[in-house]
This record gives sequence, structure tokens and C-alpha cells, in this order.
Amino acid sequence: MTNPLKVVFMGTPDFAVPTLKALVEDPRFEVLLVVSQPDKPKGRGRKLAPTPVKEEAMERHIPLIQPAKARAPESVEKIASVAPDYLVVVAYGQILPLSILKIPKFAPVNLHASLLPRWRGAAPIHRALLAGDSATGVCSMVMEEGLDTGPTILCQQTQITAEDTTGALHDRLAGIGAALMTRSLVEYAQGKITPHEQDSNLATYAPKLTKEEFVIDWGAPADEVSRKIRGLAPFPGAVTSHGGRLIKPLFCHLSPAGGRPGQILSLSEDGITVACGDGAVVITQLKPEGKGVMAAHAYTLGHGIKAGDALGS
Repeated sequence: MTNPLKVVFMGTPDFAVPTLKALVEDPRFEVLLVVSQPDKPKGRGRKLAPTPVKEEAMERHIPLIQPAKARAPESVEKIASVAPDYLVVVAYGQILPLSILKIPKFAPVNLHASLLPRWRGAAPIHRALLAGDSATGVCSMVMEEGLDTGPTILCQQTQITAEDTTGALHDRLAGIGAALMTRSLVEYAQGKITPHEQDSNLATYAPKLTKEEFVIDWGAPADEVSRKIRGLAPFPGAVTSHGGRLIKPLFCHLSPAGGRPGQILSLSEDGITVACGDGAVVITQLKPEGKGVMAAHAYTLGHGIKAGDALGS
């Protein structure tokens, strides 16, 4: 390959940044334009904050646009004007119309954080961990107008362990995906890869999380409670309460202890042991309402919590 492959990159959050970096730093590619979502208010001051992808593009002096609607004629015209070989999309945040998908010479290629066709949709990392999947992964795919329905180019798997949180999986998959994307683009352009159609009969969907899902049901089995705590960490966080104050447990491990669901069985330097419907969990890290993340043991030292107390309603 003599000339670098010309790329328009579309992405918004942290998950997309490793792929953008990989493309920019690889001499086989030339990123001509970055498209990201508009800046949004953030923090207590509600000041407009740039997206992580915008920050990366600006640092590397790559031309950038942030259309409110990518399908707007002026946005489509701008993307088409650079005549890209590829449109690379990683967690952009808008559904793209055919007018954009048909622009690139080779293909519009999306990176999706699941082993398609499992967990199509908005929250694939959370859903894989919450469901108790033993593995997940990333897939590159040729984009269609449907939701994550296009033929896959390459997929790579990673195991989900008892030490994983959604945050840990997010970072691991972002790194795996960056390497997978560069390989996908090169080998597809060289004709070395034939995309595989997804079997829609095997498809499952990963809808956005709802507030009702955040609340911990201490009557559930301990492994289910553990998956909820780890599957919602660090964001949005599983929620319970103690003494009228909300608490977000962020990490835990299983314990063979038992008792009344929600009962605090013991406090130690290791954490807070809480009974579930079957077994127990030891909360090792949490975030109290309005405060920062702390070790569970540190929380026990100043918040009047004791063995025998109950968490939740």
C-alpha cells in the first residue's frame, strides 16, 4: 500500500479516543476530518465542555466539525468534500443516514463493543456484565442503516472475570478495538477479508439503562448483586441507602456468609459484608451521596454504620 488510506473519523466519548490515536499515529492512514458531537454543559458550573474526541483532534491539529445533526446537508457536503476511503465511526452518538454511509470509497466501518450479534444497541458493555456473560469483545462492521446490523469484518474476544467492572472492560475493549480497527481497514482494502453477515436470529439488544435498574435488590443472589455493583461501576453506579443517605457501592467480592437480605454482617478493613438472598458480598469501594469515591472501610469510620444495620428499604 503506497498511499495512506484517507479517513473521516466520527466519535465522541473516551471510548473512541484510542482508535483515533491509533489511526493518527499509523502511517498507513491519514485522518482528514474529525466529526464529534457538540460540546455539552458539565459539572456544577454547567460550563460547556469539549468531547474527549474533540480534545484529541484539537491537540493533533486535525480539522473538526461538531454538527448538531450529522445528516444536515452542510455536514454531509463537508464529509463528502474530503473524498475519504473510509468513514470510521466509534461511539459517535447519532444514527447516520444513507447520504453519509455511501460517501466513503471502501466502506463506513463501525467499532462496536460486543460480540455481534449479541448486545446490539446503546449499552453493550454494561449489559454483558449485568447478564453474567463469561466473555465479551469488540467487532468492526460495515455499517448499514439498521442498528448494528451490518456484516462484521473482524471480532476479538476477551474474558469477563470477577475482578471486572464496566469501567475496566470499557478501557480494555477500547484498546483492543483500536488495534482491531487498523487491521480491519487495511485488510479489507487489500481484499483479504470478506465480511460475515450477522445471524439476526441470535441477536440480543442492549438498551439504555433506566434509573429503576440502579437500585440494588438485596434479596437477589449474591452473584447477581455483585454483577449489578460491578456492571454499573463507575457510572452510573448501583444505588442503596443507609440511614436515609444514598450510597453507591462500586466494587465487591463474594462471601459465603449469610443472613437477612440487606443486613450488614460485619465491618472490617476489607470492607462491609452484606447479606443477600443467597450468600453475601463484601463491598470494598463506594461513593457516598455528594462525596468522592472512597474505600468502604474509610466510610465505616465516620458514618455511624455498624453490624446489624440494614441497607436499602
